[in-house]
Amino acid sequence: MILSHDDLKRAWKKRQIRFNPDISESQIAESSIDLRLGYHFTKLKAQAKPVRPAAEGFDPGPVTETKSYEKLARPIFTLRPREFVLGFTLEEVSIPGWLAANVQGKSSLARAGLAVHITAPHINPGFVARITLEMYNHGPWNLQLIPGKDLVCQVIFYKLTSPVSQKVINAFGTYKKQSTPYPARRVRSLPGRLGIRTGLDSSHLSHKESNAALHSHDRLIRFSTASACP
Repeated sequence: MILSHDDLKRAWKKRQIRFNPDISESQIAESSIDLRLGYHFTKLKAQAKPVRPAAEGFDPGPVTETKSYEKLARPIFTLRPREFVLGFTLEEVSIPGWLAANVQGKSSLARAGLAVHITAPHINPGFVARITLEMYNHGPWNLQLIPGKDLVCQVIFYKLTSPVSQKVINAFGTYKKQSTPYPARRVRSLPGRLGIRTGLDSSHLSHKESNAALHSHDRLIRFSTASACP
């Protein structure tokens, strides 16, 4: 169920959905909340060798470059045609365990060629951070945007069939409190993260041996789970 204008305003006033800095009531639309462009932008640096971003604990720091426009007197960000840049929302968003969300573009900017996500609009329950915007200019114009002012995206909130527990939120939250648009991925604790005892003790192993043991154990858990399914 998508929250409508009155539901959104009620959840905002009750601080069930929180923003920092706070939004104004004018940012609440019929069934979404508009957010402003933030001051931090990350570009991917070209690499001669392949990059594996799906790796557990992947740190993009060495292959990216982040720039802040926060201290500029009159900040203007320009996105060139066919350019891909990661941005931030100005607002940090706090989502309760009974809601999930979806970030989408604004129609007026989409008509000029601006996309704000690339296949990853979903925001999980319990998320607390600024939202990373996967910005791409599909059009022929150099698009100028003013950080801290321009409304560049809208967030749609969905009510879940049942709330997600804080234990699950803590176990699965990858980018909570992210400080840059592309931080290192948080390494999740393996099967024991939800209180399941694995019986795996890797304290005596080297880093390489420990990783191999964890991967082998993870495969065993997945195989055992699959075998138990009818």
